[in-house]
Formats: sequence, structure tokens, C-alpha cells
Amino acid sequence: MWTTAISLPVMNSREQDAAGFITDNKQYLENIPADMRDATRQDEIHANQMGYTADVVVEIDAAAYDGAGYFIDEATGDEYDIVRTFQADRSNRIQLTGKRRQHGKS
Repeated sequence: MWTTAISLPVMNSREQDAAGFITDNKQYLENIPADMRDATRQDEIHANQMGYTADVVVEIDAAAYDGAGYFIDEATGDEYDIVRTFQADRSNRIQLTGKRRQHGKS
């Protein structure tokens, strides 16, 4: 049923060391079971009409999603910005449409 796993950010704390450098300590909710597929032609058309691009659509349990702005595909390490969410009425699953981030950008 589930084809992969993703991670969602849950907290980000910043610390400053004695030299004044700031370090981000990000915490993630990991190993969230997910179904991932490439965006279909219809997804791409809808995204284009709304002014964004869509690379993948991930479906997860809605209880795991708390409004995060991006997710990480644990299989590849790729990061995706969440550009659209969709949850059908009376469904316990939510679809996250993601746009792949360029490597090195977090």
C-alpha cells in the first residue's frame, strides 16, 4: 500500500555559539508512510493555471500533517516545497503537491 516514506519538519530552534555563529537545529517527524507519484498532466495543467509548478504528489495520513511548508523524500533525500494540499471530505488521507528544491537550498 505505502510505497515510500517522507519526513516533515516539526520544530526549528536556533542557537548562537560564543563566536556569534547561529546554528539551526531542525527536528523532523520521520518515517511517515506515503504513496508518491510523479505529477500527472492534469496536475501540471492545474499548477500552471495557478502560477506554480508541480513535480510530485504525495499522499499521507492526514494526522501526520500539521501545515509544514516542505517535506523530504527519505529514499532519495530530495526536498520538496509544498505548493498545494488537498483532503477529500471525510477522508483520513491528504495529498501534498510538491515542487523539487534545488540541491543545497533548505
